[in-house]
Amino acid sequence: MKPYWILLIFFLNGCNDTSNSKGANMTNEHPIVEVALHESITELLASSPVEFISSCLKEVGMCWYEIERRAAEPNLPTILMKHGNTPLTLEQVTNITIVVNDERGDEVHNLTLILRSIPSNSLHEEYRDFIYSLIEKIELAGWEYYYFPSDPRIPGTEANKIASADDVLGSYVMSHPWLEPSHKIDLERWLKFGSFYNWYFYNDGAYLHLKAWRRDSDDAPKERATYLITLEFLTETEYWLSGFTEKEDRTRWKELLPERLEGYKQQRKELEAKARAAGIAIDENYQDPSIKALTK
Repeated sequence: MKPYWILLIFFLNGCNDTSNSKGANMTNEHPIVEVALHESITELLASSPVEFISSCLKEVGMCWYEIERRAAEPNLPTILMKHGNTPLTLEQVTNITIVVNDERGDEVHNLTLILRSIPSNSLHEEYRDFIYSLIEKIELAGWEYYYFPSDPRIPGTEANKIASADDVLGSYVMSHPWLEPSHKIDLERWLKFGSFYNWYFYNDGAYLHLKAWRRDSDDAPKERATYLITLEFLTETEYWLSGFTEKEDRTRWKELLPERLEGYKQQRKELEAKARAAGIAIDENYQDPSIKALTK
């Protein structure tokens, strides 16, 4: 994936531009781009009603396929994410990025979207409510909240027992209890997260990372802000392979992953023991989703 600073430049400079991008649909209807993980990128490009712009780096065997629109355009695309039993419809999409790596062939293994959401410089409460409504939509489409395997399974109902947005009992976690979707937090806690919010979901062998990046208003930072909302969909292969950087390890990731998972399991066990000692309940009913690549 391209570096996040490219997205941040869009966030800061592109929100209110009304110019039309190349290939824009000039009707008043919102074109629907259907995407399915594991489908051929060739087939996706052929069926899309909106043109993807491609760029490739042969030296690293990677190609980027993108649709970019200004948020002010009236006919932004709708993405129909076809995964699992219930498709997920995401409207008002300004950016679509798919990266195809020769290492994994012609298939789509990742999809990153940027949403227009609500007007810039809106109230924090309005953005918070928009994001919670988006999460509800995601869950209705069959995506379940996912605890990173090294994180303690602390539900949102225990949020009052967690003192910091930066950690849990002194340890950094990716799945923070304050952001567990079933428990909507108050604005005071919401603002303590600063610039970055993260939620993780799982659905039938695929992973979804919902991110919100916040830029507070210069005039009223405690009341208003602009949030950049992105969704990153990954296949199981893409999700777990991303944790291995060395070429030799990447070719053996299925062989190496069980040992890494055991390390995560031990970290969770230690953090959960610490939480129980502090009077914090653990969601014992939550079980990590199976990894299909390790069960074949």
